[in-house]
Amino acid sequence: MYDILEGKRLYYKKPRGFQWWWLIWGAAGICLFLCGAALGLVSSGSSGGGWFSDLMTPPFGGAGHVSLLLVGVDNSEGRGLADTIMFAMIYPRTGEISVVSIPRDSRVEIPGAGFTRINASHSIGGLHLTVQTVETVIGLPVDHYVEVNVPGLVTLVDAIGGVDLEVEKRMFYRDRSQHLYIDLQPGFQHLNGTQAMGYVRFRHDAIGDFARVERQRKFMGVVIKKLFSPEHVTEIPKVLDTFLKTVNTDLTMPDLASLKRLFEQGSPEAIRTATLPARTIQVGGADMLELDPVKVRDTVNEVLLHQGIRVAVLNGTHVEGLASRVADVLKAQGCDIVEVGNAAGQSETTLVVSHGRSAGRAERVAGWLGRGAVTVAPAGRTQADVTVVVGRDLVADPLLPVPAQ
Repeated sequence: MYDILEGKRLYYKKPRGFQWWWLIWGAAGICLFLCGAALGLVSSGSSGGGWFSDLMTPPFGGAGHVSLLLVGVDNSEGRGLADTIMFAMIYPRTGEISVVSIPRDSRVEIPGAGFTRINASHSIGGLHLTVQTVETVIGLPVDHYVEVNVPGLVTLVDAIGGVDLEVEKRMFYRDRSQHLYIDLQPGFQHLNGTQAMGYVRFRHDAIGDFARVERQRKFMGVVIKKLFSPEHVTEIPKVLDTFLKTVNTDLTMPDLASLKRLFEQGSPEAIRTATLPARTIQVGGADMLELDPVKVRDTVNEVLLHQGIRVAVLNGTHVEGLASRVADVLKAQGCDIVEVGNAAGQSETTLVVSHGRSAGRAERVAGWLGRGAVTVAPAGRTQADVTVVVGRDLVADPLLPVPAQ
């Protein structure tokens, strides 16, 4: 249970550390901003004020939301396999970011190439074909892209002096065609760039591609923490050249600055994440993942388009069953009720608490209820986007369903 009341006073819980997705996008934001800054300075010296005019343009052209495709490529030649594919929806005005990961082994129809793994889209037709394929799978247009080459990250890790990681198990794999040699022993250890890339690219796991995705998340968390450490701040100019060679993006300077600001000012609760649901199948003797079109659509609607708000309803009154009646009202509005229970104390006024940067979702929930004091607080242990603490002002509300006799 999420104890949101202490007597009658609302209090805020401190977030329980960074999560993997916060670290990934935080790292991407820093990387993008440094790259954009450098490119901007170059263009300002050669184009007669183009950089300054860019700065006068509103982020993302003033759009209320934009989509961003993040692609990690397994070589630096421009036509490698797409090792990581993530589709994000960014809401600059509210500070919210939603991210959906597409497993690289997903079997999809690639335009002009038929059905095969989605990661092959990049090796067949480069970033352009990957964008086309992702747009077909997700059903939404890609507004902007960020392309990162994995070999460049090897140089980056070496530039910051390597990373310390807990290797969960013995990892040994050799693929001469991909120039990939992985030989790691289990245990906590210091890894150089090549070893770290072996750690995140190792794919022979009992649970398939999902374990590799988890390792990538863990690795990016360690990298960003090290970049943020005081002793490495002075080394940022040294790694800037690596960033420039590693990242390819069409984001402008205002876009990059806006992303950086979102990462700096926000909290982990503001980012919703999911991986597209899939099941393992065999095609021609090879393991692939089959996406469920209905579940893909539901995930896109709920996570990227914010059509499904996860709500916890807690009873802050002495009236038994009141929270369930409020939950029924919100369920009829399309909310996903993740918890119904009792609050830690009683409240005269109904509280509607948003667990994110903005109060947007809470305001929508309060509108459906026709009342509620809206506020923002960290999520604590709840999985909800919004927590409703039902107050005594809803006891006699005629809009609530009459309890069954």
